[in-house]
Amino acid sequence: MALLTDRLDPTALAAELDDKGFVTIENAIDPAWIERAQAFVHSLVEQKGKRYFALNWLSRDEGTPPQELTDDPQMRRLLESLAQIGCPTAKLDEEIYTGLRVVAGRTGDERSLLYHYDKHVITALVPILIPEGPKRRAGELLVFPNRRGYRRFALFNIIEKAIVQSNWYRNRVTRKLATGDSPNVKYLKPGNLYLFWGYRTYHSNFPVAGDMVRATMLLHYGDPHPASLILKVRTALQVRGERRILTPKAS
Repeated sequence: MALLTDRLDPTALAAELDDKGFVTIENAIDPAWIERAQAFVHSLVEQKGKRYFALNWLSRDEGTPPQELTDDPQMRRLLESLAQIGCPTAKLDEEIYTGLRVVAGRTGDERSLLYHYDKHVITALVPILIPEGPKRRAGELLVFPNRRGYRRFALFNIIEKAIVQSNWYRNRVTRKLATGDSPNVKYLKPGNLYLFWGYRTYHSNFPVAGDMVRATMLLHYGDPHPASLILKVRTALQVRGERRILTPKAS
């Protein structure tokens, strides 16, 4: 199993998420899984080059590290329980929404400091490759936890996200960041599992300098707005946009 412990208490974790907004579970991921995932990412970088790319639904590919992680029954129980506690009205889908984010090369800067809220109740972050570099140039995670509640109507959620995910608002947040150490900056370590309320937490990451590679696996679960056609269309457009990023430009 990819997740090493079955002794996690979802009720206690949910309470800690409500209180602190960010939870670290140290040494929760099998080191053998990390090694397989790192090799998997390196092979993708060889294929696609050192640039930003995002791949969704890799958990559908049999025999891959993403599929191993999402098929782990302990991981599924954990995410289901947290989503239900965090938002009792959320839809619990059959599949865990997964995304692999790789930040490398010059395009990595273009995809950094893009603060956003996730679409799902709970987000689990599994670091795969975390570079060592100068502070704020090594892809550190930025989190502003529990800044909002669940919106009753999907339209309100869309309008709010249009404002706080605009370039003007994002640049304003970045300018206000303290220059020294900040509790909003999280230093990730492969092997650890990180949890936060994705829908409620405003988050992003710093750029990655030079030729370093940063790779994280993200697992999202629990849909607060399952009946929203608008959000389904927006998701489809987002996936299409990511496919464009993955398609090499003609030289």
